Amino acid sequence: MGTTSDYFVVLLLLFAQFRTRQQRQALIWGAYIGNALLVVAAVVIALLLKRVPEPWLLGLLGLVPIAMGLQKFFSSEDESDEVAEKLAQMNQRSVFVTVIGLTAGTCGADNLALYIPYFTLANFVYLPAILAIFVFVLTIVIFLAKKFTDFAPVHRFMTRYGDRVQLVIYLLLGSYVLFDAGTIQYLFSLL
Repeated sequence: MGTTSDYFVVLLLLFAQFRTRQQRQALIWGAYIGNALLVVAAVVIALLLKRVPEPWLLGLLGLVPIAMGLQKFFSSEDESDEVAEKLAQMNQRSVFVTVIGLTAGTCGADNLALYIPYFTLANFVYLPAILAIFVFVLTIVIFLAKKFTDFAPVHRFMTRYGDRVQLVIYLLLGSYVLFDAGTIQYLFSLL
């Protein structure tokens, strides 16, 4: 869940914008559906990539989260500004669709960059457990974002340190993929 720090900030902004019970229910369902679509896309792509003949080649996908983590860390772009801009232009009746769109738009590339390499190496026997953990973590993130919407210290912490936390998670996951697929070992054997 390396993209959780960014998504948490997005959810804080969304919960701050949408205060009625109906809006918040639509927001929560939109968050689940948007994330589910990203996971399904990653699993499908990973299944296609599992046909690659050499496992060490798949490990090169570990470079994607490492590169994205470094790029995001050194970038001056702020996803929360993008979300705030879209919310300002939004029709209140389309909360559900908007949240799905924001989830895919602000977190889609990040999630796919992390999930595809992971699912490419994952044993799909464990897929139900992996998905259950995913839903559990997403539920906690949604719950905390909802509860902490008005709690300024949490928002300040995520704004200040979220990029660093995300960078560490991206680097660790990318390194894990490179190591688990045997890519690092293979490249060292060539020396």
